[in-house]
Amino acid sequence: MHEHRDGIWRTFFESGLLDNKQVILTSHAEEFLHRIQQELGAERASQIRLYRFLPHQGEYHLRIDTDPPTKNYVLLAQASVHAEEKREALRHSRAAIESLTDRAWTWLGKKHDGALEIKLSGPRANWELNNKCVKLRSAMRKIPNPHQGVQAILAGLDALLDRSGTSIEWRYLNGGTHDSQRDHEFDRAAVRTIVDAASTIDSGLEALRNG
Repeated sequence: MHEHRDGIWRTFFESGLLDNKQVILTSHAEEFLHRIQQELGAERASQIRLYRFLPHQGEYHLRIDTDPPTKNYVLLAQASVHAEEKREALRHSRAAIESLTDRAWTWLGKKHDGALEIKLSGPRANWELNNKCVKLRSAMRKIPNPHQGVQAILAGLDALLDRSGTSIEWRYLNGGTHDSQRDHEFDRAAVRTIVDAASTIDSGLEALRNG
């Protein structure tokens, strides 16, 4: 099953055989479909049409959700900031930035030197997203004659890191701030900057894919 999905994955994202074509994909693998929506990028994810076949409840007809919500983190963050839901915008931005920087790091490892030194606060600690962004930016700045996609990714990282790493927004992005510990409101402008930065990185990755 894993090899089968990897084959589908390579056909979608590596071979170029399906570029500019309409594709109908059916799957019961929720995580696989979730992953695809991230890798498609926000622009292409916004263009797909989703249908969800629901378990029957004794009926004699199909139950279909014809408008299920997107799973793309960037689109979710954009919708949340538009609705003035700052906490939700940051929550989706955190997931988006984690996914986007993973993809940028993967690209870096394939095309250049992908070795990054990331500090941990303890033996069982997760790395901080801020530190990951700092190290990734430093490595990508060393790329000679950078593609416009790399320049866009760097612009997004610059916008993210222009915000102090000790800010309440970055503490949330790093996963270190819980509701009971927050004594200040999230700054609206800062949240919008973070969402816009994630969108810029997403656009940069799409440019690299097309380049």
